[in-house]
Amino acid sequence: MTQRQAILSLIVDLWGGMHPGAWRDENAPADPAMDLDRVIAMVKTAERGKFHTFFLADSLAWGIERDPEVVSRTSNVTRYEPFTLLSALAMVTEKIGLALTVSTTYTEPYNTARMLASLDYLSKGRAAWNIVTSNNEAEPNFNNYSLSREEKYERAAEFVEVARGLWDSLDDDALLRDKESGVFFDPAKSHFLNHVGKYFSVAGPFNIARPPQGHPIIAQAGASPAGLEFGTKNADVLFTYALDLEPAQAFYESVKKQVESQGRHRDDVKILSTLVLVLGRSQEEADARLAHLDSLADPQIGIERLKDIIGYDLTGYDLDGPVPEIPPTQTGSQSMQDAYLGPARAQNLTVRQLVQLAMRFDAVAMTPEAVADHIQERIETFAADGFNVTFGDAHGSLELFVDEVIPLLQERGVFHTDYEAATLRENLGLPRPVSRFAS
Repeated sequence: MTQRQAILSLIVDLWGGMHPGAWRDENAPADPAMDLDRVIAMVKTAERGKFHTFFLADSLAWGIERDPEVVSRTSNVTRYEPFTLLSALAMVTEKIGLALTVSTTYTEPYNTARMLASLDYLSKGRAAWNIVTSNNEAEPNFNNYSLSREEKYERAAEFVEVARGLWDSLDDDALLRDKESGVFFDPAKSHFLNHVGKYFSVAGPFNIARPPQGHPIIAQAGASPAGLEFGTKNADVLFTYALDLEPAQAFYESVKKQVESQGRHRDDVKILSTLVLVLGRSQEEADARLAHLDSLADPQIGIERLKDIIGYDLTGYDLDGPVPEIPPTQTGSQSMQDAYLGPARAQNLTVRQLVQLAMRFDAVAMTPEAVADHIQERIETFAADGFNVTFGDAHGSLELFVDEVIPLLQERGVFHTDYEAATLRENLGLPRPVSRFAS
């Protein structure tokens, strides 16, 4: 049996570090999010480490902290628009995949599909789309998009169907460019979509050739029943939250079986778990780094984040008392709520401890050896196909990961030593989709 190798994706939401105290560190850059030179340096560091993908998370509004008094204590105020930034990054990178977040609730499929196809060409086949249906924080900035969770997933499924149909508008060999005959493309190999559905009416055809990957990679996060139903049917990559080993193995096998029930091969969907790290060369150093970040963060940030994550306001509760019984969220992410309330119940956490988890975004302090052991164990025991890796701090941990964790994984045969192909789809070991119009 060939040894399994990990897929690694560097995810960035806050360039100043996922921990809300990171931007205050004395060594952190003054403007981590909008300093393009620093952004380029970080992504090129990930490419030097042979990360499969750089994944840009995004929010259409301020996000979880909507109160200006709370937001003012964070660095979550400014960020680049994803298509603009990743188009720039496509020009200064060569092999690393470029994944961006686009909402199916607050955009239209024709424009989104067109921009993704363009990015796939600019990057020579390295584009990926992280589909989100979005929480409600962006709604005041848009018109007539008030949808329930079920309607958002229903709209998202139709959105993807339209996007894929548009990408298939021209067959791979449609462009003849025959100067002698004067025929630029074969009209028999162009296709009108003529889609009429509940949410969209899109005639097509597309005015861009079929993307280099056929379809850009589609990624999706969400462990709720609706999210998994959507993801196992539509996604190439599924992002999951960190679980203990046995639950992670059970979840992995359950999702793979659900993929097969959709008529797909189980290996056609890659499952990436999340790792939020603060690294140190010793455990003492890592613990000290995380404790330092904790000391720089305002506790109110954690309470405000939890309000959105769990759909319940813990303001006024005894911080050292138990976490109260909380009803299922009707507006936020069910999988996110479960990810926080599950450990809180299992470990009898206090409100203060739960707030701390929310502030940290589950960041853990680890050594390079411990991280390599964790990744190797999860890959070899079929608990994940890889990891979405992000860092609590704005400096240091990424470099330590590339310089020390990656070589350990490569020595153990758990991670590739170089990119094996030109496109992201090939490097992920995923088949190129056949056009729906192919004979």
